[in-house]
Amino acid sequence: MNLSNHTYPLAGDQSEGAANVATGLSSVLAQWHRLVASVAAKRARNREMRALYRLGDRELWDLGLSRSDLLRVENGSYHRGS
Repeated sequence: MNLSNHTYPLAGDQSEGAANVATGLSSVLAQWHRLVASVAAKRARNREMRALYRLGDRELWDLGLSRSDLLRVENGSYHRGS
């Protein structure tokens, strides 16, 4: 076997591998942050919708809503009429 055909990492050659690992970890960390932010936004939206569903008809009317509008508010298709 001819050793000249094989490459062996030297101490100085490891920086490229370390950079690839750091980039990979950075990508995973960014995905994790997006997931956490998405879950937090969904939980906040659910809290807000529960609060709307707890309101009485008069309170909803004061907000310019009716009980029948709540499902459209929840799915994002509600548009207030002029």
